Amino acid sequence: MYPKKMRFGVAAQGFVAYPNRLGASLDGKLMLRGNAHKDVYNEFVITGKAAHAISNNAGDIFSAFDKGKYDNISSLSLLAGYRMNFGVPVPYSKDIDAIGGAFIELSAGFSYVHHIRDYYMEQLAEEGQPIVASKLRTWAPAISGVFGYTVSKRLDVILSYTGAWPLHTVGKVKQSFIGAGLQYNF
Repeated sequence: MYPKKMRFGVAAQGFVAYPNRLGASLDGKLMLRGNAHKDVYNEFVITGKAAHAISNNAGDIFSAFDKGKYDNISSLSLLAGYRMNFGVPVPYSKDIDAIGGAFIELSAGFSYVHHIRDYYMEQLAEEGQPIVASKLRTWAPAISGVFGYTVSKRLDVILSYTGAWPLHTVGKVKQSFIGAGLQYNF
C-alpha cells in the first residue's frame, strides 16, 4: 500500500476543554491516499496540533508556555492515523454532485502538555518552594477522533475530540477537549 496522492490540510477549531475552559487549536495535516483498492478513497494522516485553553485566573489569552504565570493549558501534539471516507469524497470526484463526502479520522500519538492546577501553585507557595517550569510540562500519550463532511473540493466541516493523559500527574490534569471548526485542504 503506497500512497497514490498526497494532500495537505489546515484545520482551525474552537473547543470546550475539561475543566470548564474555552480554547482554540490549529492543526496541520499531511494526508496520503492509500492504493489498496482503486475504489477506496481512504487516507493515512499525519497531524501536528497546537492547542491553547484560556486561563481560569484572568491570564492573557495569548499566554502560552508562560513558565507557570497563568493557569492555562497549552499543548503541542504529533499524531498519526487513518481517515475513512464514506462514498466518493468530493476532492476525488469528477462529478460536482458526487454522493458522499463524510469521513471519520482516528489518530494516536503523543503530546507535550503544559498545565498547572491552582492547588499545586498554592501548595508550592505554602511550602516556600520555587516554581520549576520543567515540572509544569510533560509528555503524554494522546488520541484524537474527527468526524467531518466535505462541503467543497477544498473545505471540510469538522467535529473532533482530543485527549492526552500525562504519565506523571502531580499538579496536572488530563487534557480533554471537544472542538468544532473548518479544515481547508490544498
